[in-house]
Amino acid sequence: MPADNSTSYNSDENMPWIDFSITENPFGTPASFTKAMAVAIEDGALSYQPDRTAQALRNALSRTLRLPEESFLVGTTVSNMIGAVSQAFEPCTVGVMVPCPAEYVLTLSNTGHKVERITSTVGYVTPNAEVIASQGIGINAAILANPGYPTSRLLPESVLLSYIEAFDWVVVDERSIELTLNGKSFAPLVEQYRNLIIVQTFTEQYALPGAPVSYCIAHPDIVSEITRFYDNTDVSFIPEALAEASVLEHPKLDGVRGFLYSEIPWMQTMLSLIPGIEIFPAEANYVMCAFRNDEDLQLPVKNVDELADLLKEEGCIVRKLAETPGLGGKGHFCAAVRTRQENERLINTLRMLLA
Repeated sequence: MPADNSTSYNSDENMPWIDFSITENPFGTPASFTKAMAVAIEDGALSYQPDRTAQALRNALSRTLRLPEESFLVGTTVSNMIGAVSQAFEPCTVGVMVPCPAEYVLTLSNTGHKVERITSTVGYVTPNAEVIASQGIGINAAILANPGYPTSRLLPESVLLSYIEAFDWVVVDERSIELTLNGKSFAPLVEQYRNLIIVQTFTEQYALPGAPVSYCIAHPDIVSEITRFYDNTDVSFIPEALAEASVLEHPKLDGVRGFLYSEIPWMQTMLSLIPGIEIFPAEANYVMCAFRNDEDLQLPVKNVDELADLLKEEGCIVRKLAETPGLGGKGHFCAAVRTRQENERLINTLRMLLA
């Protein structure tokens, strides 16, 4: 997840910061990806017009996910793909599960849709369509997430099916689905449900924020309709370069999930033991927290802004959530789950600052 307070590229290898604001694969970018891009550049890829249809990657995704090649539309960022979907449909009222990335609301508004916020009654879990109807919320379509950001909660399949049956079209953002506790992608359902569009990305699952590659997964007829209105001029040579490497790397994500199976609960437990830190249940590789300096605690840090600044001075960057739609009040921040050594550094730094 891109962050407004994250670090940018710097050639200094001794840069001390660890960025917990970006929810990417804790094992980093695969060596096969960097090699594939380097080979493509050496072979002159920069001197030729890239294949804007990204046929090589669509073929690779077809083999990996066992869906027709025509079920994929390749682009850059997740917001780029959500924008492509939303502009393909007539303006309507779209429900958005909040808290959520601000890009959902901005993208929908820019494409002429009216945004209606959907809130949870229990633990930030997405309510089903019947609950929405009972609350008097009238929507025609919906954007959901599996898992949600920053709530780190997975989307139950029964809830998704209730939306599919009730609304004209449903988009599910699955940018972090490979980095969850037993999370399951809903991509196979697109063959059965023509109004379902899944959005996935290499940015999180392969730690590739500097060269974003994202894609829509839907029924071929829907992909064809989206393509009619899609400006693909920002598609570079990178999808073509990474096509074959992605096929080989996908099975290795099992190892990442195995690591996260124990590391996510460990991270939650360690954060919850720190004075002033309240954690919310996490099912993905990031934990939403709230900093509360109650009178009885008398902590040396006043608020989350000061805490984030002090953390940065000590080399740890977290994402403040003050501007997150649907997250009332101040004091929230999100920390990604990285390697054990990096996670211990964040925990120890918080303990030092809040002792």
